[in-house]
Amino acid sequence: MGKYSEKIVSAIREMLDIWREEYEKIFTDFGVMLLFLGATIAYPLIYAGAYAPEVLSDTPIAVVDQDQSSTSRNFLQMVDATQEIKIEMIKEDLNQARQAFFEGKVQGILVIPEDFTKEIMRGEQAHLSVFCDGSYFLHYKQVYQGVATSLATLNAGVQIKRLMASGIPEEAAIKSAQQVRLNSYPLYNPASGYGSYVMPALLILILQQTMLMGIGMLGGTDRERKAFHYLAPFAERRGGAVRVVLGKASAYVSIYFILAFYMLVLVIRWFHIPQNGNPLHILSFIIPFLLASAFLGLFLASFFKNREVSMIVLLFTSIPLIFMAGFSWPWESFPTALKWLAQVAPSTHAVRGFLKINQMGTTLYQASDEWLILWFQTILFFVLARWRMQIIVHHSREMSKKHPNSFISE
Repeated sequence: MGKYSEKIVSAIREMLDIWREEYEKIFTDFGVMLLFLGATIAYPLIYAGAYAPEVLSDTPIAVVDQDQSSTSRNFLQMVDATQEIKIEMIKEDLNQARQAFFEGKVQGILVIPEDFTKEIMRGEQAHLSVFCDGSYFLHYKQVYQGVATSLATLNAGVQIKRLMASGIPEEAAIKSAQQVRLNSYPLYNPASGYGSYVMPALLILILQQTMLMGIGMLGGTDRERKAFHYLAPFAERRGGAVRVVLGKASAYVSIYFILAFYMLVLVIRWFHIPQNGNPLHILSFIIPFLLASAFLGLFLASFFKNREVSMIVLLFTSIPLIFMAGFSWPWESFPTALKWLAQVAPSTHAVRGFLKINQMGTTLYQASDEWLILWFQTILFFVLARWRMQIIVHHSREMSKKHPNSFISE
């Protein structure tokens, strides 16, 4: 029993040595520090600060009032009073309004035709023209929604006046005009804010990508310097590659667990992003995600021969991973091939599970599907990382025997 105890203690010491060695590399490499600490601390503050207003308001529009009546003026007052729209200018004709739109002074145009009031008085269907920038969905939504809300109010007012003119009392006319009232409750995002929608998923992706890029830079640097030989004595022993992978991964995860608490708990609270889940459930859920990302990073880093290649490859994957996470476009609408490809990334399942716990307020048990998949990925990427580490360290060991002067001493 004592013999096995000595082996266990020896393995732990060797793993801790690798852990310490990895810490030294991280905290003496400015580029890695910039990713591990600089990006993960600054990015959430920049993004959350940019999205802090949550909802666009007072979107500027131009108005062309060809009717010039009290009805059209009252309607424009309703439009200007909405939170979504601000009447920036009133033009005499459509060409002037179009010019202001192309110059970027306004984000939409509202045209009230000449016979607008007459058609309403005759009981005919009146028409309005609204021109919105369809290439910018947020502005399009604000302009359209502001005009539609004001138009609904105007229609209700016209209907009430007609009912009163037919002899119906005012109170009865109001009730008749509002027979159906819509009560809307935006679940999980009470303010319907853009920041509350996009930030939680972005934070998960920032954690994953900065970790992968940092590990890639460290791995590329080791390959450039032929520095894997100091790990060879560990990896050549039985189970040695396991100690190498666990030691390195432990260094990364220990740093990123603190950063995950900062990003997924503190930043979200500072910027009043809805957090309906228990922080302990959130942090418990995030552990396999960090482990899977670390082991994936070690596996990928084993293919990079220098720092630059790692940055180029992993930066290239960042934008596709944002789309494949399934929050910017419905997952059900993805092509089948993309659905299978998205399963590879830990961020895909981490985003879904985190949104369940953080936004919807579910428990870890209710997000168990994503949690178990992340643990499966942890095991899979650990096996792959161990396999690659064993190959590279063994190769480095053989090369150091043949060409001992070509390796830099640690």
